[in-house]
Amino acid sequence: MRLLLFGGKGGVGKTTCAAAAALHLAAKHPARSYLLVSTDPAHSLRDCLAGGALGQNLTLREIDPQGSLARFRTRHHQHLRTIALRGTFLDEADIAQLLDLSMPGLDEMMALLEIVAWVKEERYTCIVVDTAPAGHTLRLLALPELMRKWLLVLDTMLAKHRFMVKLFSKRYAKDAADIYLEEMASDLRYLWTLLHSSAQCRFVPVLLAERLSVHVTRRMVEELASLQIPVRELVVNRLLHSRPECPLCSARVATQTALIADIQRTFPGHEPWGLPLCLEEARGTERLSSLWAQLRPLNAWQQLAPASAPAPVPALGSLAAVENPACLPSSSMRLLLFAGKGGVGKTTLACASALRLAEEWQGKEILLVSIDPAHSLSACLNHQIGPDEVRLSRGLSAIELDPEAEYARLKQLYADEVAGVFERLSAQAHIHVEFDQEVIEHLMDTAPPGLDEMLAITRIVELLDQGRYDLFILDTAPTGHLLRFLEMPELIDAWLKTFFGIFLKYRQVFRLPKVTQAMVDLSKKVKQFRRVLADPQQAALMAVAIPTELAYEETRDLVAACERLRASAPVLFVNMVTPESSCPTCSALRRGELLLLERYQETFREQSLTIVYRQESVERERLGSLGRSLYDGLNLSPHDQHLIEHHDKRSIVCKQKQKQH
Repeated sequence: MRLLLFGGKGGVGKTTCAAAAALHLAAKHPARSYLLVSTDPAHSLRDCLAGGALGQNLTLREIDPQGSLARFRTRHHQHLRTIALRGTFLDEADIAQLLDLSMPGLDEMMALLEIVAWVKEERYTCIVVDTAPAGHTLRLLALPELMRKWLLVLDTMLAKHRFMVKLFSKRYAKDAADIYLEEMASDLRYLWTLLHSSAQCRFVPVLLAERLSVHVTRRMVEELASLQIPVRELVVNRLLHSRPECPLCSARVATQTALIADIQRTFPGHEPWGLPLCLEEARGTERLSSLWAQLRPLNAWQQLAPASAPAPVPALGSLAAVENPACLPSSSMRLLLFAGKGGVGKTTLACASALRLAEEWQGKEILLVSIDPAHSLSACLNHQIGPDEVRLSRGLSAIELDPEAEYARLKQLYADEVAGVFERLSAQAHIHVEFDQEVIEHLMDTAPPGLDEMLAITRIVELLDQGRYDLFILDTAPTGHLLRFLEMPELIDAWLKTFFGIFLKYRQVFRLPKVTQAMVDLSKKVKQFRRVLADPQQAALMAVAIPTELAYEETRDLVAACERLRASAPVLFVNMVTPESSCPTCSALRRGELLLLERYQETFREQSLTIVYRQESVERERLGSLGRSLYDGLNLSPHDQHLIEHHDKRSIVCKQKQKQH
């Protein structure tokens, strides 16, 4: 086994499982060397290991995409420049600008290229990879196909040069540029073979015995099968023993038991394994090293099902649902973004908030929008939602954006206009320009993944401009990819300036009026999105976290990024807090959570802190009740809201401590 990848929905414990597996392998085979690496833009491995010693035969790396990109450019710049000069009408200045562009999605490409280089070096017996959440991991694994297209374009650029040399000198000898392309193609074939080899590569999905997690994992396993990536095992994390004396734990075990049976039906032919819920967060090498020893076949967990009928799921009224509810967003708000680490409950709170605000704002229209590549709205609301707006209830609609379809439309528009340009050139000059046409037609294929996310921004702005909706509630991707999305306007601005400059320079020969207009529109919409996002009267980021160390660290990064981007983040929901109970399991969990709540209180002094207690099985019919609990009835201006929230939250940890005592 050369490559072992752990993946799944955000928050299921991918990082924990990857770190525990690497420590286990390194301890079991001290004579072999191992590499533990993270491809998630919001790295958590160092936080998970908590500074513990790894041992002599285990190395940790968290890929720095900017550093990887700089190394890639240093290593390959001259070859790419030579190929572009030979194969396009662009001059030195144009090519320099294009090669210096920092495009969204390059982090994923750089991560994959780094991993391939490490595998080829054979310094490590096995590389264990902690991947990004499901949607972006699937895009990472689809990169070999994109890289194949990229190499095809470069080879097409050289084809014209080869043809001309043969025409005039009757022979052609390979030079450094040709050898470079052959080496890149060889690396790509090596990667493709590795990813498809069940003897050398394995992808291990990690999931929870929760409906949303099973839903996302099923879609991910189907995509992996279409990519021919071998999947044999599944790890179901955080399984709980029966505690019949506690209604909450009893309800959790009942849900877990039903979903274990569902998992075994949904994933036939796979080996499902189970890991227990850790009463103390699995951080540090000592705890992580012991975790893998607790792995058991999933069948063993079915034997823990309660013999008698489970206790009914507690009603929201019978347990505290929320403490210190947030003020309702101001009626001037146009954009609410629910953001945070994967698995903290962004989708649930976004849906609950949408239902509450639709109930509160009679006569106004709200659109609930998913911009996460691994969409979860349909599963959360138990209603089929897709790329077209779907009516959910009075005043509320929902949509799961399909940026890839938007990107396909732009590519088709580009291809049609390029074909028209070359038809005119051939007719006017009576010359054959097949080489040039093929190169220009395929230039759009060289764009790295992430360009489609640019177009998601334009779709949101289009919907804003149409005026049919008063408020947009965004269910976002996990932190690392959300930050890339929020920073994307700056990247788009640089990208557009470069391409506008090239189009203007060659406008006498190479006119693409429709594509140019599309880019003008894109530029305007991006600037409009930035203006709305930076206006606290119109936009707010609702941070969502859970009481764990990893979520705390990621929330700090998220709020710091909001300050840097001048985006307002007035509210912090700390979700999935264990309510006070005499149950030994709940009490043990709660002790650690109270310490984290105190740290949240001290760190996030500018945010209103709302505690949302853990509830099992928040189905569609209960989302409305949860939404009513999340907010009080006040509808204030952002300034007054901030003053009241800042005053209210100061006593919340004191209340928690008093209750605990």
